[in-house]
Amino acid sequence: MANCPKCGRHLRLIDWKQTCPHCGANVFLYNLQERLMLDADKAEVQHYYHQKKVDRVKASFIGSPLAVVRIFTSLLPVAALFAPLLHTDFAAPYEALPDTLNALKLYDLFSAADPLAFFTDAWNAGLGGKAFVFLMLWLALSLVFLLLHFALLFLSCSPHGKTRNLTLDIFQLLTAAFYTVLSLRMQQASFAAVRSGWGTALYLGLSCLNLLFDALVLRQGIEVKHKQCYVGGIPIEEYFEMQKNGVPQEEIRAEMYRRLTALQQEKEKELQAMEEERLKKAKGKTEKGAADRG
Repeated sequence: MANCPKCGRHLRLIDWKQTCPHCGANVFLYNLQERLMLDADKAEVQHYYHQKKVDRVKASFIGSPLAVVRIFTSLLPVAALFAPLLHTDFAAPYEALPDTLNALKLYDLFSAADPLAFFTDAWNAGLGGKAFVFLMLWLALSLVFLLLHFALLFLSCSPHGKTRNLTLDIFQLLTAAFYTVLSLRMQQASFAAVRSGWGTALYLGLSCLNLLFDALVLRQGIEVKHKQCYVGGIPIEEYFEMQKNGVPQEEIRAEMYRRLTALQQEKEKELQAMEEERLKKAKGKTEKGAADRG
């Protein structure tokens, strides 16, 4: 159970009445306005911390022209996967498989055949088959790092965003380079003859471009513009400073009421000016219509 808002005594389960059994205060109505204001203060402070995160996410994507370009360069290597990556000549019982592999052909391959059985046969087919398994593994790891990097772009302006982005970029480029080198060194084997396609070179080049633009963004930096937040009409930085300096809650509350009243009066003046402008325009139209009829 809660405590009495006046005397602070703990209320038991049997204290179901609206009044406190210790001091007689109305538990629900005692100092209700101040309690509601305190809840509002807490909500506005929580909103401030949430708004900071939103501002950082926004800046990560559109905080600068280079950040906008980075969105596209982070996904460009995926487009290269639809180009011819490998030219293959599989041995039995997989001789009917496509002789050119890309993302779509790999999807068709694994949809038509059991991937586990396919890679098991490749692994058991000697050194060439094992090399093919590692080739697919490096390609898959590179794609995982690429997609993970894109998914975490929204955290670029977080405290560890720079380190995280560069680490993922480097791992993605290294795995793409290992895949490229292995595809160039593949030889005729009992499982499959494999030659590298132009899509592999394109994938490696776009991976380098991804790292380059990410490094340029991090070098230039992104200015995070935080939206101004208020607590009871007081700018939140000033509110925190008042609390830090030990300003009594009564003085803080009085200042809040003063500023909220001023804001309300300013808003009423703006509404009144807008209404006067509207009436003036309506009067002008009426006079013009009367003159045209006359």
